[in-house]
Amino acid sequence: MHDNVLKTILYFDVFSYPLKEDEIISYVRKNRNDSETLQALNDLKKQGVVKYQDGYYFVGDSSKIERRKQGNMLAKKRMRSAMFYSRVISWFPYVRSIMLSGSISKGYMGEKDDIDYFILTQPGRLWITRTFLTLFKKIFLLNSYRNFCINYFTDTDNLAIKEKNRFAATEIVFLLPVFISSFYGKMIDNNHWVKSFYPEFVQKNEACIEGEIWLKKWIEKLLNNRMGDKFEEFLFQKSVNFIHKKYAKMDNQSFENSFSLKRNELRYFPEKIQMQVSDDYSSKLKKFEKRQSIPFLSAEPLNFTLR
Repeated sequence: MHDNVLKTILYFDVFSYPLKEDEIISYVRKNRNDSETLQALNDLKKQGVVKYQDGYYFVGDSSKIERRKQGNMLAKKRMRSAMFYSRVISWFPYVRSIMLSGSISKGYMGEKDDIDYFILTQPGRLWITRTFLTLFKKIFLLNSYRNFCINYFTDTDNLAIKEKNRFAATEIVFLLPVFISSFYGKMIDNNHWVKSFYPEFVQKNEACIEGEIWLKKWIEKLLNNRMGDKFEEFLFQKSVNFIHKKYAKMDNQSFENSFSLKRNELRYFPEKIQMQVSDDYSSKLKKFEKRQSIPFLSAEPLNFTLR
């Protein structure tokens, strides 16, 4: 248990995010066993491995505490925008579920952070959905990403994530359902390996939108035919060509590591961000293993390739 607790604290420290006791317990406990986690926390604190101040556990500089508090407050304010635009997105044809991802899903926002959306679509209609939403962003939001970052689409038949590491596990379990909550449970079921990192933790959102508007279903009926199939294929080919041209200066390997462009999936994660998280976390593990002589801090798989 000590290694799981410390690895969790160190991983969130990559983002300068100290953790509260109840958060650590909910992230690492198994079989509702809180006492074992509490004992591990107390041991690590007494040994000076981790620091404790104002209800937060962390390593390094205590200024992270105030940074987190400010970020938590900003996340609460921006959640209103996130819910408003989630409702707007839910009106679009073939959107089956929406979850918030990125920093806001973890209750934190920086001044320059965008609101990220994980969007599930009906199979065979992902690129129609993505095109409609992109046009809305360009026309009505002047192409602003601040409240409308839509870089992750997948369809409801493609919920299993290939990457199996702490980064991917964290992004999956912290997805915050904002439209049709049942799909969050399906995400967890299709990626049950995340339990090795977060045995019991699940996200909940009492404000999740569950209903759909009638106009959406009417528009879908107009496209549920061969014409809709051809339109989907046309938009897929045009969109993929456009994205390749837009990022033509990116070398092939970096492009492959940053994008997934498939008929049932669109993902864009800048490679440099993924690798920075990987490197920072690995560095922290090695640093603590050496400085504290902690043999149980073995390296974790941190392959971020998206292919």
